[in-house]
Amino acid sequence: MRYLKVTAQDMSGNGRADTVILHFYEQQAGCPDELIHEIFAVDMSADGRVDLQWADDLNPVTRPCRLEKQRVDTFADCFLKLNWFNRRSHWQRTLTLYVDHYAKAGTPNAVKLEFQERTAPQCKGSLIYKAAAYDGDGDGVLESFTNSDIDRDGIADKADKELIRTLCTTFLGFEWYARQ
Repeated sequence: MRYLKVTAQDMSGNGRADTVILHFYEQQAGCPDELIHEIFAVDMSADGRVDLQWADDLNPVTRPCRLEKQRVDTFADCFLKLNWFNRRSHWQRTLTLYVDHYAKAGTPNAVKLEFQERTAPQCKGSLIYKAAAYDGDGDGVLESFTNSDIDRDGIADKADKELIRTLCTTFLGFEWYARQ
């Protein structure tokens, strides 16, 4: 199984997320999860949009085309709106995205988002809440979304559905899932 674990941090100390770290993992039975790609995206101007991104383990020659700059920027810009971040270089809050179900044709038709928070330094994160997007007819378009308040503003509304749509559609665009 492949999954994406994302963390946002407030490195500037202004009370808003400004750094998004994307960790692309591959999980194999009986082995520890392997970090395959690591990408950093930074909003240096504090306008809620990524200004700079780089990958520690990839160079422009070997970087997969599905992890292109524009797609990563779109994902990171959306993630900055979630209000799910850590102070400075802490790693308590993360979001994990993965394909949970496939259509008969083998295409993904369910993307799950799991928001986790670690309360003690040595413990595994606890699931705080979930969201999901679904492609009910297998046409490759996500048209159904859970009623979740992922931007944490106190109401689950169209803005939340749009955030779920953008995060999940962009995640699928990375093609970071095992084909069935």
